[in-house]
Amino acid sequence: MLQLTASLPNATPAHTLLLLYRARALKGLGLLEAAKKTLTLALRRKKDRPSELMKALQYERALLYEDLGNPRQSRKELEKLYAEDPDYADVAARLGLQKHGD
Repeated sequence: MLQLTASLPNATPAHTLLLLYRARALKGLGLLEAAKKTLTLALRRKKDRPSELMKALQYERALLYEDLGNPRQSRKELEKLYAEDPDYADVAARLGLQKHGD
């Protein structure tokens, strides 16, 4: 898969989704900087992209920053995601926030 997506543009939502999978594959191989670069490329285009896809990209990048030993940047990404969608995945827990009533 990595060879097939090596020069993938970010022209359509389908391309953006493939870039997400590419980044996950790179991360799985321990190629964290390459995964970060791929996620950053994917996040540059927002127009006509499904919001759930964009949130998934942001979340992946937040986790990647954590893996890279950059907790401040990870938290910054998680805070942006929380501001947009407080119920997304385990973002609130990762930020140490408890919703009222929990």
